[in-house]
Amino acid sequence: MDNYIEYLIAFSVNDPAGNGIAESLIDIAHCNKIDYIPIISLKAEALYLCKDLKSILAGFNEDVLFFDFLENVKDVKYFIILSRHTSESRMPSLTTHVPGNPWGKNVAGGKPWEIPPANPILMWYFLKEFNIQCDRHNLVEFKRSYEVTHHGPTSITRPITFIEIGSSEREWRMVNAHRAVAFTVLEGIKKMLTNVYPLEPCIVSIGFGGTHYAPLFTRRAIEYNECYGHIIPNYVIKELSLEDIRSIAIKAINATPKVKRIVIEKMKSEVRKTLASIAKEQGLDVISY
Repeated sequence: MDNYIEYLIAFSVNDPAGNGIAESLIDIAHCNKIDYIPIISLKAEALYLCKDLKSILAGFNEDVLFFDFLENVKDVKYFIILSRHTSESRMPSLTTHVPGNPWGKNVAGGKPWEIPPANPILMWYFLKEFNIQCDRHNLVEFKRSYEVTHHGPTSITRPITFIEIGSSEREWRMVNAHRAVAFTVLEGIKKMLTNVYPLEPCIVSIGFGGTHYAPLFTRRAIEYNECYGHIIPNYVIKELSLEDIRSIAIKAINATPKVKRIVIEKMKSEVRKTLASIAKEQGLDVISY
């Protein structure tokens, strides 16, 4: 059975959003409760086989920010984390992003200067599916977007994707939001499983600049078929030296499989030139605002 599983879908049993999405996914994907599977050597509070998705769904007691222990799970290619999202604005939202700490801080789990591999095509499928599922589940007030690279876990060596419901207790407990995200995960994985390699449905890209919800990169993903891996925002870039920017840019390139392009939102000329120079060295296209 080990070779059959491609995805580990993980959540915290103490998170109303993650737990709710998991319950909906169990229903719509016809997942079956199991007691044990060799690839999970960790103590899971909930364990399900979602056979049609080539996935294991696993719930843990820990908060998702501290899921670095997932690195010990054997024989899976990809991780998906079902989670809540919190913001001061309390804006209803559905978001997807890669975790990571692209600077010398780790205020929300993980290690400083560490970013795990992204799964840009899967996130692109999620982003497009958000629009379909929000219409179907009467979530028209929900913002749908990427988030930039932030928070833990970071010590993961296989592609990892967060998909989240925000931004307050009200949205975390909404059954229609749970189902919208569960259907998004379902459709995203199905598309990945039927994707014909080496044909790519989108241009794998990295974003530099902008704000936390990455509006430029979210828009370009839909309009120009760019699928983003790591996105490093302005509030991080402003705190970095040019040497640090070079270092984290190379890390972001290496952690975004099959990257072809970097897109640079408006920023200081010297930073833009540094990023463009790195892109040229790596043989990548550059689009600069």
